[in-house]
Amino acid sequence: MIYSLTKPSSIIQCDTHPVPTPGTPPESILNVYQLGFGTVCGICTGVFVKKGLRALAFVLGGIFVLLQYLSSRKFISVDWARLAGKYDETFGTPSASGNKATPTIQAAWNWFVDFVTANFQQRASFIAGLVLGIRLG
Repeated sequence: MIYSLTKPSSIIQCDTHPVPTPGTPPESILNVYQLGFGTVCGICTGVFVKKGLRALAFVLGGIFVLLQYLSSRKFISVDWARLAGKYDETFGTPSASGNKATPTIQAAWNWFVDFVTANFQQRASFIAGLVLGIRLG
Protein backbone atom coordinates (compact mmCIF):
# COMPACT_ATOMS: atom_id res chain seq x y z
CA MET A 1 0.00 0.00 0.00
CA ILE A 2 1.12 3.50 -0.84
CA TYR A 3 -0.26 6.49 0.98
CA SER A 4 -0.97 9.67 -0.93
CA LEU A 5 0.87 12.83 0.02
CA THR A 6 -2.04 15.12 -0.82
CA LYS A 7 -4.79 13.24 0.96
CA PRO A 8 -3.50 11.39 3.98
CA SER A 9 -6.76 9.52 4.46
CA SER A 10 -6.99 7.93 0.98
CA ILE A 11 -5.08 4.80 0.09
CA ILE A 12 -3.70 4.16 -3.41
CA GLN A 13 -3.42 0.58 -4.52
CA CYS A 14 -1.44 -0.48 -7.57
CA ASP A 15 -2.70 -3.33 -9.69
CA THR A 16 0.07 -5.60 -10.85
CA HIS A 17 -0.19 -7.88 -13.81
CA PRO A 18 2.00 -10.93 -14.04
CA VAL A 19 4.64 -10.80 -16.75
CA PRO A 20 3.95 -13.52 -19.31
CA THR A 21 6.61 -16.18 -19.39
CA PRO A 22 8.06 -16.93 -22.78
CA GLY A 23 6.66 -20.11 -24.19
CA THR A 24 7.16 -21.65 -27.55
CA PRO A 25 7.98 -19.19 -30.33
CA PRO A 26 5.15 -18.37 -32.73
CA GLU A 27 4.83 -20.47 -35.83
CA SER A 28 6.10 -18.89 -39.03
CA ILE A 29 3.62 -18.42 -41.85
CA LEU A 30 6.43 -19.33 -44.26
CA ASN A 31 6.85 -23.07 -44.65
CA VAL A 32 10.33 -23.65 -46.04
CA TYR A 33 9.39 -27.09 -47.32
CA GLN A 34 6.51 -25.82 -49.47
CA LEU A 35 8.11 -22.94 -51.38
CA GLY A 36 7.40 -22.81 -55.08
CA PHE A 37 9.98 -22.46 -57.83
CA GLY A 38 9.14 -18.80 -58.40
CA THR A 39 9.48 -17.97 -54.72
CA VAL A 40 12.86 -19.70 -54.42
CA CYS A 41 14.12 -17.91 -57.55
CA GLY A 42 12.83 -14.62 -56.14
CA ILE A 43 14.51 -15.11 -52.75
CA CYS A 44 17.83 -15.98 -54.40
CA THR A 45 17.57 -13.00 -56.75
CA GLY A 46 16.71 -10.67 -53.87
CA VAL A 47 19.69 -11.78 -51.79
CA PHE A 48 21.97 -11.51 -54.84
CA VAL A 49 20.73 -8.03 -55.71
CA LYS A 50 21.02 -6.72 -52.15
CA LYS A 51 24.57 -8.02 -51.73
CA GLY A 52 25.53 -6.79 -55.22
CA LEU A 53 24.12 -3.31 -54.64
CA ARG A 54 25.96 -3.11 -51.34
CA ALA A 55 29.25 -4.02 -53.07
CA LEU A 56 28.54 -1.57 -55.91
CA ALA A 57 27.79 1.22 -53.42
CA PHE A 58 31.07 0.44 -51.63
CA VAL A 59 33.07 0.64 -54.87
CA LEU A 60 31.34 3.80 -56.12
CA GLY A 61 31.73 5.44 -52.72
CA GLY A 62 35.43 4.60 -52.75
CA ILE A 63 35.81 6.09 -56.23
CA PHE A 64 34.02 9.26 -55.10
CA VAL A 65 36.27 9.64 -52.05
CA LEU A 66 39.37 9.04 -54.21
CA LEU A 67 38.25 11.66 -56.75
CA GLN A 68 37.53 14.14 -53.96
CA TYR A 69 40.95 13.51 -52.43
CA LEU A 70 42.78 13.92 -55.74
CA SER A 71 40.76 17.06 -56.46
CA SER A 72 41.53 18.55 -53.03
CA ARG A 73 45.26 17.98 -53.62
CA LYS A 74 44.96 19.68 -57.06
CA PHE A 75 46.09 16.56 -58.94
CA ILE A 76 42.89 16.53 -61.00
CA SER A 77 39.91 18.76 -61.63
CA VAL A 78 36.48 17.12 -61.60
CA ASP A 79 33.61 18.73 -63.51
CA TRP A 80 30.75 17.49 -61.30
CA ALA A 81 28.07 19.34 -63.32
CA ARG A 82 29.13 17.56 -66.52
CA LEU A 83 29.27 14.23 -64.70
CA ALA A 84 25.75 14.79 -63.32
CA GLY A 85 24.52 15.67 -66.82
CA LYS A 86 25.98 12.44 -68.23
CA TYR A 87 24.29 10.49 -65.42
CA ASP A 88 20.90 12.06 -66.14
CA GLU A 89 21.38 11.51 -69.87
CA THR A 90 22.25 7.85 -69.40
CA PHE A 91 19.77 6.85 -66.70
CA GLY A 92 17.07 9.51 -67.05
CA THR A 93 13.63 8.93 -68.51
CA PRO A 94 12.23 11.05 -71.35
CA SER A 95 9.78 13.70 -70.15
CA ALA A 96 6.84 15.22 -72.04
CA SER A 97 8.96 18.20 -73.16
CA GLY A 98 11.57 15.90 -74.73
CA ASN A 99 14.22 16.47 -72.08
CA LYS A 100 15.56 13.69 -69.89
CA ALA A 101 14.05 13.73 -66.41
CA THR A 102 15.98 12.67 -63.33
CA PRO A 103 15.64 8.91 -62.75
CA THR A 104 13.26 7.82 -60.01
CA ILE A 105 13.31 4.81 -57.72
CA GLN A 106 9.89 3.74 -59.06
CA ALA A 107 11.14 3.75 -62.65
CA ALA A 108 14.25 1.77 -61.69
CA TRP A 109 12.15 -0.76 -59.73
CA ASN A 110 9.68 -1.17 -62.63
CA TRP A 111 12.52 -1.68 -65.11
CA PHE A 112 14.21 -4.22 -62.83
CA VAL A 113 11.01 -6.23 -62.21
CA ASP A 114 10.21 -6.27 -65.92
CA PHE A 115 13.77 -7.39 -66.66
CA VAL A 116 13.92 -10.27 -64.17
CA THR A 117 10.37 -11.52 -64.81
CA ALA A 118 10.51 -11.51 -68.62
CA ASN A 119 9.20 -14.87 -69.92
CA PHE A 120 8.68 -16.10 -66.35
CA GLN A 121 5.29 -17.63 -65.54
CA GLN A 122 5.44 -17.50 -61.72
CA ARG A 123 5.60 -13.69 -61.63
CA ALA A 124 3.55 -13.08 -58.45
CA SER A 125 5.37 -15.68 -56.35
CA PHE A 126 8.69 -14.48 -57.78
CA ILE A 127 8.02 -10.87 -56.72
CA ALA A 128 6.98 -12.03 -53.24
CA GLY A 129 10.21 -14.03 -53.00
CA LEU A 130 12.21 -11.11 -54.37
CA VAL A 131 10.92 -8.77 -51.68
CA LEU A 132 11.56 -11.42 -49.02
CA GLY A 133 15.08 -12.02 -50.37
CA ILE A 134 15.88 -8.31 -50.32
CA ARG A 135 14.63 -8.13 -46.74
CA LEU A 136 16.57 -11.23 -45.63
CA GLY A 137 19.75 -10.58 -47.61
